[in-house]
Amino acid sequence: MLRHALLTFSSLLLSRQGQEALADTTHRHYAQTVAELARVDEARQIETPSRAALLATLFFLSYTDLLDGRIELTHANLKAFDVYQSSDKHQFKPVEKRFLSWNRLIDTRAVCAGGQGLFLSEIDEILLADSSPASFDSSELGVDEQPEADIEELLFDILYQPGIVFFQKVQSFMGRISHQDPWQLAQMPGYTEISKDLRQLYEAARPPLMDYAVAGLLVAPHISSNLALTITRAFRTFLSNYHASKIHLHRVAYKSLLLTKETIESIGTIRNLAKLLVDGDTQDVLPVNMLWPLVMWGSEEKNPEEREWIKSQILRMEKVAINARITSQVLEEVQNRQERYT
Repeated sequence: MLRHALLTFSSLLLSRQGQEALADTTHRHYAQTVAELARVDEARQIETPSRAALLATLFFLSYTDLLDGRIELTHANLKAFDVYQSSDKHQFKPVEKRFLSWNRLIDTRAVCAGGQGLFLSEIDEILLADSSPASFDSSELGVDEQPEADIEELLFDILYQPGIVFFQKVQSFMGRISHQDPWQLAQMPGYTEISKDLRQLYEAARPPLMDYAVAGLLVAPHISSNLALTITRAFRTFLSNYHASKIHLHRVAYKSLLLTKETIESIGTIRNLAKLLVDGDTQDVLPVNMLWPLVMWGSEEKNPEEREWIKSQILRMEKVAINARITSQVLEEVQNRQERYT
């Protein structure tokens, strides 16, 4: 089952990179994966030893659905939530928690297209954020057997963990905002509540390290250059997604009104952070999780040069996100329609 899921995803990636002959291979392995999953459903039992393989299978299958635009199937294939709900929460192994976290990321992408966002409820955040090695005790990790070279990796997890918790809480707002009806005035108190909760998240729950990382103050001798670059890149991305949620809320709740001062500040913050990431990084593409902030900023950007810069950055992200080109096309269509009706 997992083998077919891996082959499905791999052949899809290769077919998108020019090997079009693999399209039939993708469909064949996809069908075999679905058939194997159906047999698991018929058995109606999920044994602990195979649970990690099942979660991995669901992740790759759901990701394939998302990239192929089969949003309705993505929701059906997010059975990982059922696995989570029906299992003893204290018995999940680190690798299983990691796959649950990744399935949650898929759910975040799908919810913007009308999905249920089952993984985005707050009651699930603590467990799903608790997925890095830093969150487990030394006996579980087998620290005594770890080579000395892994110390920096463990330190990274300890510093990174508060950021990913913040990021996953930000993702919960994507579900809340997407499920609001912009035409129902009765829901206006809901918008106000979401806005209040967003501010509270930033003021009370952002990691203490975030302000230093975003400002580029993580430097030697306090931290190694490689670790500083990785943490800075991650935290700037997380903060960009926070501000993307504020723009998203405005576009859903107040799209017929002028941009508020707060929304304008969020646009400016994403612009600055994106350019800091590009100018101060040796990597030639932005992190894949910058795709949503770029779309939100681009949806409100009026300057042609800035629009072109956003488009070029999204297209360069094809190296890490195979849906980057179609995302760029959707953004351009949104911009054209907004200009047509204003």
